[in-house]
This record gives sequence, C-alpha cells and structure tokens, in this order.
Amino acid sequence: MGTPSNPLQAGIYARLTGYAPLMALVSGVYDFTPPDAVPPYVLIGDDTAVDDSTKSNNGWSATLTIHCWDYEKAGRKSVKAIMSAIHDALHRQEANVTVAGFTLVELASEFEESFQDTTPTGAADHFYHGVQRFRALIEPTS
Repeated sequence: MGTPSNPLQAGIYARLTGYAPLMALVSGVYDFTPPDAVPPYVLIGDDTAVDDSTKSNNGWSATLTIHCWDYEKAGRKSVKAIMSAIHDALHRQEANVTVAGFTLVELASEFEESFQDTTPTGAADHFYHGVQRFRALIEPTS
C-alpha cells in the first residue's frame, strides 16, 4: 500500500496544471525551480504525512506547502491573485483531485502569507513570495 505522499503530490500537480484560471496567471507549476523558470510561477514545496489510523481504518493527515513568486514590479497584487486561484483550485475540491490508490477525504486551506523576497539567483530584483499550506485527510481505497 505505501504512503500517499507521491500520489497526493501527483494529484495536486495535475489539478493545478489543469486549472485554467491559475495557468492563465503563471508560466508553470514545478516541484523544483528550474534555472530557466520565468516568474510568475508556482512551486509545490514541502509536505508532511502523519499516520492518522484508527483501530479499524488506516489513514493519514498530510500537509502540502505551495509557493508562488512574481517580480516586485507586478506588486503583491499579482501574488495574491495567484494564491486566490490556487485556493479555488484546491480548497474543498476533493472530487477534483485524484490521489491514485487512495481516497481524498478532505482537502482544506490552512493559511496563506505573502511577503517580499530576494531572488533565488541573488539578482538585484526582488520578488513577492506567496506561501500557502493545505491539509489533506487521506484513506486507502478499499
């Protein structure tokens, strides 16, 4: 059976890249930042999975952190629009996220934050950086 970490990430990736309102705002969705990534973009970041089994059922409580960046010249408004689209794509959208081999019982937003950030490459430009965390409750498919 294994854990749901990889299938959850694959399901989140498929949902985000298939969600037209988000893709209209960004150049791509990644699980690592390629050197040629052009802002604005989304990065599927760190995750956790904690056993949440009962005596009769297996299950996991997982979190997934999603980042987005855009140049400072676009201002915080751009990052907030991207975060809004990510929220709409994922929050309470269990029926639209496939976690192969598992049942996604719940998918909910926990928090979001935006702030100014220096570029990953150390250039003089600055980014606005958005961070969101989602919690997923997952059970194996019977």
